[in-house]
This record gives sequence, structure tokens and C-alpha cells, in this order.
Amino acid sequence: MGHASKAVHAAMGLLSLAAPLASRAGDAWLPLNLPPRTESSWVLRDARVNGLPMQVLELHSQLSADELLAYFRRDWRNYSSTAPLETEQGSARKLSLQRDPVQVVVQVEKDGRGGSHAMLSQMNYRDVQRDYVPRGLPMLAPLQVTQVSETRDGPKRSKLVQLGGDASFEVTQQRLRQHWGGAGWRTVFDRAAPGQRQWLASFDKGTSSVDIVLTQAGPREPLALTLNLLEGEP
Repeated sequence: MGHASKAVHAAMGLLSLAAPLASRAGDAWLPLNLPPRTESSWVLRDARVNGLPMQVLELHSQLSADELLAYFRRDWRNYSSTAPLETEQGSARKLSLQRDPVQVVVQVEKDGRGGSHAMLSQMNYRDVQRDYVPRGLPMLAPLQVTQVSETRDGPKRSKLVQLGGDASFEVTQQRLRQHWGGAGWRTVFDRAAPGQRQWLASFDKGTSSVDIVLTQAGPREPLALTLNLLEGEP
């Protein structure tokens, strides 16, 4: 994951220092501990990304990157006799550990002030959902679904669907308006940016709603479409 995911999903709460990484998704998650002098916030707490159950925490630590990595190497001995795999990706250093069905990963960078910044994630590969694309979407071919992120916040469930590809801006906009502009749906707003190929719209129906962002840099550039589908308890 990373900052792109955080831009889509705001932090869902705070985790007390040195407390286990909690879960509402079941018993598969490892009860990971956090080091001292480290602040944390949820990026994804009860989520699926492309059908894969996932939790993500963002960490800001007064510990150096070396100290933070050393802490997790020691702590993860509780879960496996095999040492975690360490890799580098640009300025980031990453530890990953597999204990079926869960994979846990921490990606650490220096923060420029002697401390460190990290993303700590768990993924449950036993519970992968294969048919993760939401049903009931309008015909949007030739656009392709690139990512589906599903989260829960109490009684509300959100499915963020991202699509992209070469398609007509006008035709796609018309299809979306026709699909959500009728059959009991109410138009909350429908705005096109003057002189730009950008359209923002929102529709609701009872406890359900959809927010739409459709953009295109130019007539011959690929389309980018984001649909945020929200469902609440009746």
C-alpha cells in the first residue's frame, strides 16, 4: 500500500502505543506489537483491496530506521523461526514475514529528523475474494477496473472502484448519468469544470449513495474514473 491508499481512505482511528494490532475481521491477524516512542494511525482497518483482506497502519517513530527494523526483527521471532525477508526499494527498506495464511510487511524510511516513517500491513491470503468487482455497475467498456477497495466503518460499507482506459468522455458520462440519474436515485450534485474534461457527480437512494469523479487530460488521453459506492444499514 502507501500514501495513495491513505489519500483515498482517511485514518480510521488511533492505536495505543505498544498495544496489539487489533482486528474486527476474525482471528487470522497476527497480534503485532508496536515499539515505544512510536505513534500510529489506521490507514485501512477492516478492508479488502482487490478482494484481499488487509490492514494497514502508518507509523511515525522517534526511533531511527535501523532501530525500528531491529525491533520488528526481534518481535517477529514470536511468529516464525524463519527470519523475515529484507529488501530495499529506493529509499525504503522492507521486512516481510509469511505465516500462513497471513503475510505481514513493514516498509520503513528515514524521516529527515533522526526518526523514521513506516507503513505496517497484514494481508490474509486464505480469505481472498475472487469476484471482488461490485455488481450492478453500468456498462463501462472499454474501461478496465484497476482497483477495488472495500472498507467498513460501523454500519457503513464503502467500495471505492477505480477504472481507466481509452474511452469517450462524453459517452462514459452519459452512461453514468443514465444509470444513476433515474430508477429512484436522487441527484445530489452534477458539476462539470468549465473548459476542462472533468465531471463530479453524486447520487443517493435511501441509505445508498455514489460519488463520481471522471477526468481526462485531453481528448486523446486515457480516462480516469473513480466511483465511491456507500451503503448503510436501512
